[in-house]
Formats: sequence, structure tokens, C-alpha cells
Amino acid sequence: MKNFSLKPYRIGYRTIKTAFGMALGVLIAKLLGLENFSSAAILVVLCVKNTKIKSMEAALSRLVSCMIAILFSYIFFEFLGYNPVVLGLLVLLFIPVTVMLGAQEGVVTACVIMLHCFNSGHVTPALMVNEMILLVVGLGIALILNSYMPNRQAELEQYKKRIEGDFQQILSQFSDALRYVDIKLETGVLDQLNHTIEKAKSVAFMDVENHFVRNENSYYYYFDMRGEQVELMYRMADLINEMDRADQIHSRCSDILADMSRGVSSNDYTAIRLHDLYEVRLDMKAHELPKNYQELHSRAAAMQLLKEIESYLTIKSKFGSLKNY
Repeated sequence: MKNFSLKPYRIGYRTIKTAFGMALGVLIAKLLGLENFSSAAILVVLCVKNTKIKSMEAALSRLVSCMIAILFSYIFFEFLGYNPVVLGLLVLLFIPVTVMLGAQEGVVTACVIMLHCFNSGHVTPALMVNEMILLVVGLGIALILNSYMPNRQAELEQYKKRIEGDFQQILSQFSDALRYVDIKLETGVLDQLNHTIEKAKSVAFMDVENHFVRNENSYYYYFDMRGEQVELMYRMADLINEMDRADQIHSRCSDILADMSRGVSSNDYTAIRLHDLYEVRLDMKAHELPKNYQELHSRAAAMQLLKEIESYLTIKSKFGSLKNY
């Protein structure tokens, strides 16, 4: 038998705005003497989104679909009659029209308007005005409430520091694994880091959708850049696990990784590390050639590791630094 457990939940801004908006919508619609005044609450619920742009898109979609619904209701019900068959025919034709106009998100709300018209028994100008005022009240409250969104700058900065801290720890582990043969690298920490980066990108994307005057967020590109570096770190971990730590080259790679771990948050360390990397490659020409298959395999892994480190550093150098808005 499946066990059920309560999930922890924190009341957020959206929940508070929805609850307040529903109550306010019903109150205003009732004070205005509107029929079906409780429908204003439905409009608020459907239009309070987690970003300003999504809320605006939802409101526009519902406005268009509901205006079409009022027009269609008048034509169908007044000329064909108020019966379930006509209602079904109306919906059958109405939905394709809204899809063609890109307003399909407002179908549910529009169906509520249709039922108001159907139940009235007569679509009069007064009823049309009543429904339009309901739309204005519900959508207006939702847009006003969604005009305030919490500033996510601090949250994004926290994600940045957390990710950089994880990078420092993982690169330090890579460095130690090249020096101590008993250390076996696991990819679980990289999986968790990837998960954190995806959550950070989601927050950064929402921040973009809360601004109408800009369509990008420097943090999003920063987290995306870190995601590319993590993919390289998976390959680094596999290569390090294959190496024989007796080779001098591995000690040099360890030093580079240790320096990289200390400069994760710096914007000017990449050029220095790339210079160190090229020095190691030049010094490799003076090293003795591998004497057996094990040494050859280890040397090849070391050379590939240098390429992965170079790619890691190049990605960061191309990104530059975060832009503040």
C-alpha cells in the first residue's frame, strides 16, 4: 500500500496575491452590482502568474477569447436557440477560432462567459456590458497585483556564490586525486552541481520575464557557461580516474587545477592558467617516452586532460564578467 506524506509548503508571494486578489475582485464586482460577480475571482486566479510577462500574456489571451465568446454567444443563442445542442456547436466552432488567433489559453474563461450567456436566456447589451466589466475587474486586479515582483538579484547572487563554492571544492578534489592514488572521484557531486545550475537558470529566466524593457539576463548566461564547464568536468573526472599518478605531468596538472580552484570567482585568472598550460605542453617534449602500455595510456589521458582544462578556461575567458542592470 502506498504511503502518503505531507509535503512542506511555504506560502509565497503568488499565493498571497491570488488570495487577496480573489477577495478584492469579488468585493469590487459585488459593489458595482454586477451579475455573476464571483466570476471576477476566477479571472484573478487564472491571470496571476509567476512573472509579469506571463501574466500580461494570460490577460491578453483571456480578453481576446472572452470578447469572441460574447460575440459568438449572441449569434448562436439568439439565432439558433438556448439549448445544449447549440451550446455544444458553439464550443465546437469557438475553440478552433481561438487556437488560430493564439488565444487558446483563455478558452476555460471564455466558456464561463458562454455559460453566463446561456443561463441568462437572452443576450442583451446590458449582459454584454456586465461581462466586459467583469473582465476588466478581474484582469485589472491581476495585472495590478503582478506589477510587483520580488527582486531576484540577491537570490541570483546566492546561487552564483553557491555554484562557485562547489566549483572550488570539486576542482580541489580533482587536484588531490592527481596526487594521491587512493582517491577515487565520484560524479555524484557533479550531478548535484548540475541540478543547482538548472534551478539557478530557471530563476534567472523568470527575472527576464519580469522586465518588459530587456530580454536577457547576464546571470542566465553565466549559469549556462558554468553548465558547459560542468560537462567538461565529467570528462576530467573520468580521465583522472584512469591515470597513473607516478608521472610528473600529473603533478603539474594538479598544480593547475589547484590554482583554478582558488580563482573560480576571479575574472582575470584564465589568461594566467592558459599560459601555465602551454608551458606544461612545451615541457612534455623533454619528458621520456612511455616505456609500456600502462605509461602510454596514462600519458594519453594526461594530454587529453590538458585539452579539457584548456576548453574549460576558454569558455570562461569568452564569457568575461557579469553585467549589472
